[in-house]
Amino acid sequence: MPARPGAAPWLSSPALDLIVGCGLWSLPLLAATFFLQRQNGVALSLSFYLLAVFCNNPHYMATVYRAYRTADDFNKYRFFTVYVTVLLAATVVLVHLLPALFPWVITLYLTWSPWHYTGQNFGIAQMFARRAGGPPDATARHLLWIGYAASYAGWFVTLHAAREAADPYFLSLGLPGRIATPLQILSVAIFLVCTTAAFGRMARHLSWRALLPPAVLTFTQLLWFVAPALLARFGRVELPASYFSAGALAFMHCAQYLWITTYYARRESAETSSFSLARYYLVLVVGGLALFVPGPWIASRLLGHDFVESFMIFMALVNLHHFILDGAIWKLREGRIARLLLGSNPPRPTPAESEPPGPEVKSHLRWLFGPALSARFLRYGLGGGIIAIGALDQWQYFATTHSANPTLLARAAAVNPSDPRPHFRRAQQLLAARNFSGAEDELRRVLALNPHDAPAQYLLGEALFRSGDTAAALAQYNRMASLLQADPVIAANRGLLEAALGRPAEAAARFEEALRLAPGRTELHFFLAEALLSAGETARATAEYERFAALEEKNPDASETDLPRYLAAALRLGGLFEKQNQPDRAEHWLQRAADVAATQHRFAEAAEALTELAGLQERIGRIADASRTRSLAVQASTYARRAGP
Repeated sequence: MPARPGAAPWLSSPALDLIVGCGLWSLPLLAATFFLQRQNGVALSLSFYLLAVFCNNPHYMATVYRAYRTADDFNKYRFFTVYVTVLLAATVVLVHLLPALFPWVITLYLTWSPWHYTGQNFGIAQMFARRAGGPPDATARHLLWIGYAASYAGWFVTLHAAREAADPYFLSLGLPGRIATPLQILSVAIFLVCTTAAFGRMARHLSWRALLPPAVLTFTQLLWFVAPALLARFGRVELPASYFSAGALAFMHCAQYLWITTYYARRESAETSSFSLARYYLVLVVGGLALFVPGPWIASRLLGHDFVESFMIFMALVNLHHFILDGAIWKLREGRIARLLLGSNPPRPTPAESEPPGPEVKSHLRWLFGPALSARFLRYGLGGGIIAIGALDQWQYFATTHSANPTLLARAAAVNPSDPRPHFRRAQQLLAARNFSGAEDELRRVLALNPHDAPAQYLLGEALFRSGDTAAALAQYNRMASLLQADPVIAANRGLLEAALGRPAEAAARFEEALRLAPGRTELHFFLAEALLSAGETARATAEYERFAALEEKNPDASETDLPRYLAAALRLGGLFEKQNQPDRAEHWLQRAADVAATQHRFAEAAEALTELAGLQERIGRIADASRTRSLAVQASTYARRAGP
């Protein structure tokens, strides 16, 4: 039976509900973000950091406000409002004291975050279907839930798939491609089949207008989860582990959350008193700042802890607290929640649920919220102090961006000596200017504050590598290998440095380690072959050169930097196969090197390959062929001289 004509599913207006509540703005916002990131990434980063003050942070406070505002709610959710809160507060202290726990907390946060987004999208889709007057349909609900869960599962696999570029703070499961790809395809298939079946059932009872909000939400779920998983697997787009925790996706999720919680707060207040949107929003903004800003500043400025790491600890644990608390209190099956959100089609409230809510939080802290002048002064002072430190935090972020000048960086370092960003940005600038010793000094300051600062460790390794101090660079990369999780970049650079120091066996071991971590990095086969050849393992070296050359020939994205290695590998194979008394294979690779080099107008390499080929032909008695080949080599040398260096 179709929904009754008078059914009105909208909370505010069709436009606002569809754009913000259902995520209709996802495609244009994501496209604009992608474009602006390439044009001016610094400005985009500053914009989202500022937006967090007015959108992201308040959305966390909205749940705290809901759980702690009245004595009834506080006591109803006491397990979460007291015990879980105390546990997570203790975890904040523990992670500051035990840095080894830091990646585990970050990994839990980054893995749970998209699941939280999925649950919110599903809940809002159900709310719209119920508000439109649709009768309960357990099968449709289960099908839609399976579809949404499958889309998250696809992203989970993407998140924990083996990656060539490791995130030092994310502990990936490292699922191999042979497992990850079928699981991703299966999750997409389940999403499409189950959501289509769910809407087929809902269409029996709801008009297309009533189905529009949940349909838009399902398309949003596809854009947020299914499309990124497919792009990461088949589109060669490397999405970071923090994809859902920053930028446009986080902003849209938080705006969606504020949209529905503001509606709920207005409806709830209408039962007992008037509602002031300005006062409610101010509480959320100031409370949101209080959740995120003072803690890291206290831990860094007063206790000397790395500010960036402290901020990430607070961010992760506040989010985890939010996920737990949100999952406990925002449930459509709860009578009061359902009555205020479902409106036209709520379940019948129980007598206890129909009673008005208990006294607000003011009753818990009578003096602080009382009329006394001292209490008022303290309230305003606390609020003003929180806003002031929030403004300082925004300035510090601006002063430590990639484009910051030395004066701003110096001021930022003076404001908070435990903030590693001023020294790190200065090191980046010095490294770009090839001032390797200056960059090293700045990075040593960062690492004195926090030896586990992965970006600083990587940048110091790069600075030492580029400075030509091979022994110091190797010592740094060995230190990184012991401090940080396994990374193909660390292993490969250790191999290159071992080779530069004349230790080919050790270099080969490092390249083999890098290949285990990143089997898709073709150039590692070339480096391994070079090390094996230097170590005298010609058979293994030959196999690695052939593997590298075969992979390069199949690689449609081979770059200009790959071509010299390919030509070098082909020349090496020519010499190796001749020594192994296989002239046909030797001739094949030398001819291949000459042809590819000539096609790419690399005439010096073409002349070298042709000269070696002519020598081979002479040695096997093909004098006429050798004469013609040598003539071609002379022509290639002439072209090379004309082309210049």
